[in-house]
Amino acid sequence: MKSIVLINGKKQRKLNTFNRLIQFGDGLFETCLVVNGQLILAQQHFQRLEKGAERLQIQPVKRSIWLKDISKAVAMAKLDSAVVKILLSRGESERGYGFSKDMQSTRLVMVSKMPRLPEASHLSLCDSGYSINQLLAGIKHCNRLEQILARTQLKTQDCIMLDPQGQVISVTQGNIFAIKNGVLLTPSLVQCGIEGTRRQVIIELAKAHQYVVKICPLSVAALLDCDEVFITNSVMGIQPVGQINEKTYTQCTITHQLIKLFEAHISTHKNSIRLTPKKRRGKFVGWFMVSLLLVWLLWVDNINASKAVIYQVPIGANMHTTANNLKRLGWINSALFMRLVAKLSATDAQLKSGYYELTPDMSVYQLLDDFASANVAISNISLVEGQTVREYYHLLSQHPALTSNYSLQETLEKTPVNSPYEGYFWPDTYRVNYGDSVLSVLNRAQAILQENLNKAWNNRAKNYPLVSADQALILASLIEKETANNAEKPKIASVLINRLNKNMRLQIDSTVVYALGDAYTGKLSKQNLQIKSPYNTYRNKGLPPSAIGSVGQDSLRAALHPLNTEYLFFVAKKDGSHAFSKTYKQHLINIKKHLK
Repeated sequence: MKSIVLINGKKQRKLNTFNRLIQFGDGLFETCLVVNGQLILAQQHFQRLEKGAERLQIQPVKRSIWLKDISKAVAMAKLDSAVVKILLSRGESERGYGFSKDMQSTRLVMVSKMPRLPEASHLSLCDSGYSINQLLAGIKHCNRLEQILARTQLKTQDCIMLDPQGQVISVTQGNIFAIKNGVLLTPSLVQCGIEGTRRQVIIELAKAHQYVVKICPLSVAALLDCDEVFITNSVMGIQPVGQINEKTYTQCTITHQLIKLFEAHISTHKNSIRLTPKKRRGKFVGWFMVSLLLVWLLWVDNINASKAVIYQVPIGANMHTTANNLKRLGWINSALFMRLVAKLSATDAQLKSGYYELTPDMSVYQLLDDFASANVAISNISLVEGQTVREYYHLLSQHPALTSNYSLQETLEKTPVNSPYEGYFWPDTYRVNYGDSVLSVLNRAQAILQENLNKAWNNRAKNYPLVSADQALILASLIEKETANNAEKPKIASVLINRLNKNMRLQIDSTVVYALGDAYTGKLSKQNLQIKSPYNTYRNKGLPPSAIGSVGQDSLRAALHPLNTEYLFFVAKKDGSHAFSKTYKQHLINIKKHLK
């Protein structure tokens, strides 16, 4: 069977040569799975497509139109299960990168058979990787030259793509996960890479079933040291990795548990939409009238949101004003219908104030049920290890779900933490209600940090040399900045402890970067290393006066349980690990070997 292709809803295979998809790759795409007539995880696919359209300023297409095209193409292909690729082009223009913001977009739908998938993947390292572009990170834009270049010398089923710092990001055709000591690890995609629809579902499922999940930098060495590795995309779902280069993985217990959870989840997931087959023409007027009635009921019961939006029900609002406001905003078709349904369902007297999420697949009745049960809108916000409190404040204050009435300094002064504040907020993913304050999130993060710090300090190693939990936190922040390789963190801790015991300067670059602040240009000079600051560990002996960023569990554990070694020096190797030495002479040899 040839693939079915629809362009703007019509069966054809020729695209105008002036289409910007051809000229520049100026567009977005989604690869979806249809199983037994169900469009799997449709909500996530449409949300990512709409996020990309907003990011690239492409005219969006209503979900109802996409679903109509997909249903038509799947029916023409005569397939109950298929791979569906949808593409959104900015439209047509003459040559030149510039474009009109009201340009009419072009939509394409392609349907093909399900491919055969291997039971396990064999991976290698790609010869080329990602470049950094935060505006393109996460979305599925059509310019995929990075993946094409990565696969030009492909020797295995797929290969692992790295960022410019040599950190693992993904494979060419999906996201990557690793499991170490029962902890699920996956790279952060803030700088580059694609945020897969299956990736977020897997993270949420793992957390819901009490797995520890860490979204963190992942070096090649750390990946190879893991117990299990698997990859995921829309077509394969979850696929175990059997081999990376020469390293084989025989264990996949947790991977198979996640596969079962994922398959059970998508089989009942509310965001999977049943595609509507093409209806035959009716012969009787009665059926026609019934159809009209059903269409009218669906129309008045439908929420007119092309993407998820937030609506605030203020304190003291009633159903009459709420229905009128929603109609005025164009999000419902009939204020009278909403008031009538509210009256008949006895929800008109149960309206609760708050922020509520309106989604394209929602009905008026579902929205009224949310109003009555105070099922307010929620969002997840991730605070990443190693970042400063200033970076946390900027992230939180820019988030649309949170409110902020105070400056950074005013906010910090209202927390239980004393100046200089740094390091006392725990990195994690926090679930918040729309309308929550930045201060409330920081207070939660501070409480969790204090609990973890107290617990770690009470269980510190015997004969521990530092005198307070605060000093241990400072040491942990240095370890966090020095390496993402969790296996090496206790050894890094031993070097720093040994240097402190010998009254040697720590000479940590990240403390100088912290001291420079906004003056840091991305590379340290000899002049930078002479900056007069209590944080400059090249000039000052001992620990800096405070932490230099937030710490994760592995860094905190390493700081309080350092290895017993005689190492005094270490230098980074190109694979993300470090070479350690006891003498300065050996340290110079290591520098020449690994840096020059």
